Amino acid sequence: MISRFSRGALATVFVAVACLIAATGVAYAAVATRPVVVAIGDSIMEGHGLSPNQAWAATVAKERGWQLTNLATDGSGFLKTGNADDIFADQAEAAITLKPSIILLAGSSNDVGEPDAALDKATLATIASIRAALPDVQIIAISAIWGATTEPAQLNDIDHQVEAAIAQVGGVYLNIGQPLAGRPELMQSDAVHPTAAGQRVLAASVSAALNVQRGALYPGGRR
Repeated sequence: MISRFSRGALATVFVAVACLIAATGVAYAAVATRPVVVAIGDSIMEGHGLSPNQAWAATVAKERGWQLTNLATDGSGFLKTGNADDIFADQAEAAITLKPSIILLAGSSNDVGEPDAALDKATLATIASIRAALPDVQIIAISAIWGATTEPAQLNDIDHQVEAAIAQVGGVYLNIGQPLAGRPELMQSDAVHPTAAGQRVLAASVSAALNVQRGALYPGGRR
């Protein structure tokens, strides 16, 4: 027979376990409902020379409660093969398998020097492949990022190609300008990649652009 004390103790344990299960369930539900986001891009998106959590995409994801997988690789572009022997189409293929609710991508200075016609075709094909595979995914494209010096003229062409491709698939294009222009103190010694402070500046610029577009991005409120 269980004594009165033992029954009370057991009741306390049951209540504690029930509370723990409830709390754990709430925590799990909160994690499960966080938007799954995948980033496609180059070394600036990747956070070259820094820890992964210092890349601008990671900072934005943390601010917004996103579950981020960053597929960006050093040297890659829509046509330019990166150090991981991939182009953005390869990253897009990997992103599709993750079935995200949001895909972030950006044009890249790595494609400067590539033929415009071929680049335009590759840009549209890559972005269209994402839409075809994931009809409901939110595709957010960010303008290509340059450093502290004046950007090459072709970078504007790259931006226009991405913007046009995004419009065709019903995505959202964010033109953040060149937040690093004229600010060499935000660049690493190679003058190509942003420092941690530079990445924070990029994150702030992207977040500001997302806030402006939040109605189009997230009907019903900010996510």
